[in-house]
Amino acid sequence: METYLYEDSPFVFVLVTLLMGGWAAWMTGKASASTWSRYPILFFYLVLLTMGVRFLHQAPFGGNMFSPYYFVVDLVIIQLIGLLSYRVRLAKQMVGKYGWMFQRSGALGWSARSSAE
Repeated sequence: METYLYEDSPFVFVLVTLLMGGWAAWMTGKASASTWSRYPILFFYLVLLTMGVRFLHQAPFGGNMFSPYYFVVDLVIIQLIGLLSYRVRLAKQMVGKYGWMFQRSGALGWSARSSAE
């Protein structure tokens, strides 16, 4: 029986997509922000990472590597984790390096400091 999120089993989905792929997506987003890369470059890296995650579903667990539906499911999850990591790291960098110009505005953003401060 196939479901909307996983094709193998819930354990394989959590292990491969969320834990392994999620950790790699988090580190990829963090590294891209550290090198001041733009979103299209990050998107490209995360597409390659999703191909690797699909391979890990297929090779040891017998999933279908070329399933377009499950590729998109994995891609969306990995993109969300990668973009979250990217924004967290970028906000930290902007406030850390340019603290005289920017202040923290939530966990994912920054804003310009007012001249009254």
